[in-house]
Amino acid sequence: MAYDRVADEQSDGRIEEAKQFLRLCNDSDSNNRAEALDDVRFAAGDQWPVDVQNSRVLEARPCLTINKLDAYIRQICNQQRQQRPRIKVHGMNNESDAKVAEIITGITRHIENQSDADQAYDHAFEYCVKMGWGYWRVTTDYVRDDSFDQEIYIKRIENPFTVYFDPNSVQPDGSDAEKCLVTTVVSKAVFKTMYPDAESEQGFSSRGTGDTESEWVTKEDIRIAEYFYTERTKEMLLQLSDGTTGFSDEIPKKEVLEAAGITVVDKRETWRKKIKWCKLTAMQILEEGEWAGKYIPIVPVYGQEVRVDDKHKKFGLVRMAKDPQRMYNYWSTALTESVALAPKAKWLLAEGQDEGHENEWAMANIKAMPVLRYKQTDIEGRMAPAPTRLQPEPPPAGIVTALQGLNGDLQAVVGIFDPSQLPQGNMSGKALQGQQMQVDMTNFHYYDNLTRSIRHTGRIILDLIPKIYDRERVMRIIGDDGKPEMVTINQQGQDENGVSKVLNDVTVGEYDVVMETGPGYNSKRQEAVDSMVQMLSVDPNLMQQAGDLIFRNMDFPGAEVIADRLAAVNPMAQIDDKSPIPPQVQMQLANAKQQIQQLQQQIQAEEMDKKYRATVQQQVQQAETEREMMRLKVKREDVMTRTDTQAHDTVIKTQTQLEIEHLKAQLALVLAQMNKTAEKEAEAEAVERAI
Repeated sequence: MAYDRVADEQSDGRIEEAKQFLRLCNDSDSNNRAEALDDVRFAAGDQWPVDVQNSRVLEARPCLTINKLDAYIRQICNQQRQQRPRIKVHGMNNESDAKVAEIITGITRHIENQSDADQAYDHAFEYCVKMGWGYWRVTTDYVRDDSFDQEIYIKRIENPFTVYFDPNSVQPDGSDAEKCLVTTVVSKAVFKTMYPDAESEQGFSSRGTGDTESEWVTKEDIRIAEYFYTERTKEMLLQLSDGTTGFSDEIPKKEVLEAAGITVVDKRETWRKKIKWCKLTAMQILEEGEWAGKYIPIVPVYGQEVRVDDKHKKFGLVRMAKDPQRMYNYWSTALTESVALAPKAKWLLAEGQDEGHENEWAMANIKAMPVLRYKQTDIEGRMAPAPTRLQPEPPPAGIVTALQGLNGDLQAVVGIFDPSQLPQGNMSGKALQGQQMQVDMTNFHYYDNLTRSIRHTGRIILDLIPKIYDRERVMRIIGDDGKPEMVTINQQGQDENGVSKVLNDVTVGEYDVVMETGPGYNSKRQEAVDSMVQMLSVDPNLMQQAGDLIFRNMDFPGAEVIADRLAAVNPMAQIDDKSPIPPQVQMQLANAKQQIQQLQQQIQAEEMDKKYRATVQQQVQQAETEREMMRLKVKREDVMTRTDTQAHDTVIKTQTQLEIEHLKAQLALVLAQMNKTAEKEAEAEAVERAI
């Protein structure tokens, strides 16, 4: 917890100490506060001395205020809004980690985003420009009513006159402050609800210039003061044999160290700093505790500072511009008064020319008459010339010249000039940019002081992060491009070697803040696109290597989709931001992998080529072999066909011959039979004849 809130029953010397500190601040800073309050009123339009204004009002004379300062103040403030300083975290020792530094940077952006920190910065910067200083504060609070998780917040301080900062602080960001007092006003009803047992009949009545509004002393309200103060105690700092250091009351007992084989190798006396906090009224302490960090959580932003006769003077843009602005108001009023009191332009006409149209001519200088009718003759009937208008006396030339000179004086004092009055002609873009930078440099110290204060705010946040975000939790971090991402911090896990360790540990290591200034992410992205497009016209091959980056920086629907598709086929785009390997090494590995893949593709192509050639030759030989085999097969079949045909012919011939022989045999038998029968018949005939 940032505040360890404890009720205190008895008031102690801290109430008197707070009162004395307030009187010290008021005494040392009373002139600055009085002049600053007048600056704020002057910038708000209260620019006439009270006695002069009252006398002119009594005389019913004009009292004009042409507030040119407001436009100059808004110009400086809006330039700051266009180029907001940005916090970036870097590691400082061997226990820090680049990846954890990016996570802490994202946590810082998350804190600024959820706190609306830009409102606090802008509000303090506006007061810084107007009167010479402004404030915001860093605080902590629980995420929800039902949660033990805390968040860090940056809140604005609406009225800088309610802050009484350490007058002994000399650092431009207030980092060396030892004490600070912040007063607030609440109604007695709310006060009774917050502190039902506290006395509410009196308030914290001591106050300084600028903190004297009537509501601070009304019967319905009570004023509460927050008092931050520093306590330093003398303690013994020990260095152990394992390299760790700690105060004697934090180091384990000697027996425990001996059991672990750890010894004390060095020791020295030092002053231990603690920031204490209490909330009090003029009668009692309401709450008290210890602030978790080592800095007073009130951050000032200063305008211009100078020491005159050992007096520390603080002022802003308005202080030196009061006289030319007052003179401009006076001469503008004098010119207006001169023109208003000057006689109106009269008409010159002969007597009798307005006869019958007297009303029209009487209203000629009051109303915009469409026509004016007149007679061409005078009262005696003689011809008269047309009526003519007498021109009034012009405004005094001295007043007009004085106004023009005062306008230039006012611009010279504030350091902001009208662009139309700068040298004109054919100028390059760089020349125009250089001319504008020269004009902006006049008031750059305001922006630079704001950058210092935001850097100190970053260091306060860095000091609080290990104490507020000390447990495992899922947090939103915000990148440079404003895109959120969920990350688990202080997570128990294992590294790539399987060793147990705390991943994304934000409680170890030393980190520092480096500020980024200049154009924001969107402006840089547009400039990057313009430069990339110009490089593409010189080297079109750049699209193959960085096409995804070019489209990702463009701002039109579908640009991200095109970038993702180009990145999918580009090995150089496969960079893992969450990997512990640095992006440069990842890019080198990806480049080497791409070269290896190209070499492998070449080898595969050569192998395929060789294989293709061997396959073609094999196919040719196989085709020739098949053709030869087919020729031999055809020849063999031809031979076999011929052999079969000859054998068939032989068989048929043999069978035919056998059949012929068989027929011959049968014929012979028939013939023999016929001969035998004939012989028998012959014998029989012979016998018959013989008989």
